[in-house]
Amino acid sequence: MTAEINLHRALGPFTSNWPWFLALFAIFIIFKILGSARFKGWLGEANVNRGLRRLDSSKYRSFHDLYLPRPDGQGTTQIDHIVVSIFGVFVIETKNYKGWIFGAAKQNQWTQQIYRKKSRFQNPLHQNHLHFRSLMDFLALPESAFRPFIFFIGDVTFKTPMPANVIHKGLRPWIESQRVTLLDSEQVEQICKTLAAHERASDRKTVAKQHLKDMDMRR
Repeated sequence: MTAEINLHRALGPFTSNWPWFLALFAIFIIFKILGSARFKGWLGEANVNRGLRRLDSSKYRSFHDLYLPRPDGQGTTQIDHIVVSIFGVFVIETKNYKGWIFGAAKQNQWTQQIYRKKSRFQNPLHQNHLHFRSLMDFLALPESAFRPFIFFIGDVTFKTPMPANVIHKGLRPWIESQRVTLLDSEQVEQICKTLAAHERASDRKTVAKQHLKDMDMRR
């Protein structure tokens, strides 16, 4: 009996104030979700999508998250964003990072530094080269038709000089600043038809699952 009374006393604050504890638990879960890398990645991509939607739809057409066959035949490669216009096919690789970024065009790996912690990651220019080569083969277009570039989504500072096609702000203005005509209107229309047909025919979940399996096998 004494044990039951003690248990009742111990649980008293929780049972009488359970709405507050439930609210605190919900707030904790929300902060965990908002702070997760997956959510930050989703939010960053959503911001990119919003920026691309602000492009003049009569001049630019966007495609997102496409899986295409690799040129070497070893599975697929995943392209974050493609923008098609008479000013070229923009192949956009997004990177959600923060802190200081060090790198050069020919380096195999770049460096991210947050305070004293340093970590290395694959040169995104090399990564995006595979993407635009895959797209070049898929669309049967010359290399001169493409404008591959890297866009860092997070709060980063470049600590080394970066190539002109590596940016961390002004996504839409950067695209709109490229005014040299590389394609005619008929080519643009055919490219958009081809990509739209591929998009409709693809089972995203199945392709994405196989893509991850292929990546694991190549490691």
